[in-house]
Amino acid sequence: MALLDNCFVESLTEPVRLIDVLRPGPGARQLQFSTLPELSSHLEAAQSSSYKCRFISICQRNSWRPLQITRPMLDLIVSSHGIDPSFWEIPSCFYTRNLDLEEVSCIPYTEMRTGDVIEISYTVKYPEYKASEDRWVIRQSGIWHRYDGHTGQSTFVLFSPTPDSKGHQQATRWLLDHTRPETEPFWLHRILFSAYSPAWRLYLAHLERSFLPIANTTFATFIEEPLRIGYDNLSALIALETRFLQIPTILATTSATLDDLSSFLASLSPTADRHTGTLTLRNLRRQSRAHARTAAHMQERARMTARLLANTLSFRDQIVATEQNGNMLQLNKSAVFITMLTLLYLPGSFVAALFGMNFFDYDAEDGGRIVGTSMVWIYVVAAVLLTALTVLFYYWLVQRDGVVFRRLAPKIRVSPDLSLKELTRHMLLKEKDDPVDMLPSGV
Repeated sequence: MALLDNCFVESLTEPVRLIDVLRPGPGARQLQFSTLPELSSHLEAAQSSSYKCRFISICQRNSWRPLQITRPMLDLIVSSHGIDPSFWEIPSCFYTRNLDLEEVSCIPYTEMRTGDVIEISYTVKYPEYKASEDRWVIRQSGIWHRYDGHTGQSTFVLFSPTPDSKGHQQATRWLLDHTRPETEPFWLHRILFSAYSPAWRLYLAHLERSFLPIANTTFATFIEEPLRIGYDNLSALIALETRFLQIPTILATTSATLDDLSSFLASLSPTADRHTGTLTLRNLRRQSRAHARTAAHMQERARMTARLLANTLSFRDQIVATEQNGNMLQLNKSAVFITMLTLLYLPGSFVAALFGMNFFDYDAEDGGRIVGTSMVWIYVVAAVLLTALTVLFYYWLVQRDGVVFRRLAPKIRVSPDLSLKELTRHMLLKEKDDPVDMLPSGV
């Protein structure tokens, strides 16, 4: 399968862990395998009827890395246990990636029957808090379960996104503490959902703590006053809305899986229908639906708040533009007034300047006449040449596409909150200092 090309490693860093609860014997036996010969030796030596329950745990180093098992080792596990080919859908979800792909995609509940043998498989996604980085991520685990209704024998394969995951630890603890796993053959399903379902409430509360300060500030903002929020907050709101939007989709698949599991267990026998494990799965299903409703409500509220904030910023831009237009009108009126004064005084100024030159003189002795020199042509020629040069220079500047004019024009400083460039950058890029975690969700 092409989907499996990036799902395995060449050599193991984390071992494959196996626990056998022997049929008659001293209880559970824990083993670890790092090579194919070690695993093959154990599977060939152990008879298929020698255990009541077998638990195989396979992990990734992190959720963006391949499974810590080689393809031949997993082929050996499949062939030695007679696993249905539908099994391969589960490991195909754990592959090498460099983008947050399939963030809401899950393998749905799958059930295969061959006589008394039943095979169940699915994947489940859930939030997990990374204390080392103080952030939440979305991770997934996968289960394959083979149950023989005639002998009561169970074989489990658990795929975990990290070594020593919470699901793996609780499953190992339960299996070592219960020497009769056949009394609850579907125990791993209950433990996996019980381990991860409570995290949804904490994750929703974390997102709500990031959302409420922005929402409260948005609703307490007056357009006429200086804004305490800007396009950074709008970007954060859209990111939160995206987070809230993905939660109902994930929980819908989880609820469907819990529905199918509960229905399957109820169909086994009237006793199984009233078993504590079955009741636990039904309660977890109700919790998943409640969390989905909460996320849908918060997503709608985040959408409305983002729309209100966008409208507020738009109206604020209009107010600022109106104020700037008013200022420009005042400037235009001043320019018109100055131009009118120039037109009124320019002729008189020109005449006074012309006759104030040394080209003309007042001859009081000769009847008070104004005497002019023949060299006045210098002034005329110089004025004509200067005017021509000025016109040519202006024409050259215009041909340069106004670059010089743009550089000489006064720069209008605009608040970062009102910059379209800033809005575009924040909407398209995920900044590191965003109050909402914008890092890849599965690392």
